[in-house]
Amino acid sequence: MIEITYFDRGVKNGLVSKLSELIRFPLWIDVTNMTKDESKLLEAAFGLHQLTSEDLLNSCTRIKNEEFPEYLFSVFYGIKNTKKIELTELDFVLSKKFLITNHKIKLDSFEKLKQNNARLEALFKKGLDFLFHDLLDQEIDNYFPVLETIDDQLEKIEEEVTKKPKPELLNKILQLKRQIIFIKKTAIPQREKISFLMKEQSRFLSKKITPYFRDVYDHSIRVSDSIENYREAIGGTFDAYMSAVSNNMNEVMKVLSIIATIALPLTVISGIYGTNFTNLPGAGFKYGFLTMILLMILMCFGIIYFFKKRKWF
Repeated sequence: MIEITYFDRGVKNGLVSKLSELIRFPLWIDVTNMTKDESKLLEAAFGLHQLTSEDLLNSCTRIKNEEFPEYLFSVFYGIKNTKKIELTELDFVLSKKFLITNHKIKLDSFEKLKQNNARLEALFKKGLDFLFHDLLDQEIDNYFPVLETIDDQLEKIEEEVTKKPKPELLNKILQLKRQIIFIKKTAIPQREKISFLMKEQSRFLSKKITPYFRDVYDHSIRVSDSIENYREAIGGTFDAYMSAVSNNMNEVMKVLSIIATIALPLTVISGIYGTNFTNLPGAGFKYGFLTMILLMILMCFGIIYFFKKRKWF
């Protein structure tokens, strides 16, 4: 779906059928879930390169900045924090006369801006590169609530690990680790490509916009640094979990070993007196059985005393 917003003594919405008439005005063409027909329409109307049209149609395009004679083509990724963290591809085609944005799903930040005519008018007056900056800046800022959520989850997991590690806790650690790596694969290359925009390397970006993209670059650095810190933290949490599980296992094995050690001499004694020989020492003694039980109890306490003295438990 194509939505056209242009500036002609005020912010107005245009029709796709009149696109050829609107080209003389500053245009923002926002496309959601682009079709082949829409791709061909934009390619013909704005002279887009065939490779650009292919990238607009395809999903999972790598993060990049490509400058063509008539426009700058940029690909970045926004983030959506639902039950499962999702990355949303954002395509930008920036020219002196138009800005094309393309994404698979409707974006809240884009929709809010469309409803804010005063904000849109101010951006159109400054230039389409300021509109490009505003849209990109909002999507980069959307990473911070996601990072806060990850930080809270990481803190809870660390508390659970220190208290009592449970088998289901390992699934939480691995799931969070996958999410962090998933974001990391995007955050670091995105930071590098945003640095291109702040270095005045494109003729489609004015010198006035440079400080604003520098601010976006700072935000992208914060995102990538936070993700890197979380990656190290979750790795440490995983090691702590495995150590805790190993310690618990050692404690269990220690208890079982003590029980086995105590039971061993008792088993020997009971085994000897459980044989079928006719003559056994003490077999005819009236209190022989009670004496044997008492001897076993004394041996148990003796072994326990020996272990405690050696500080084995």
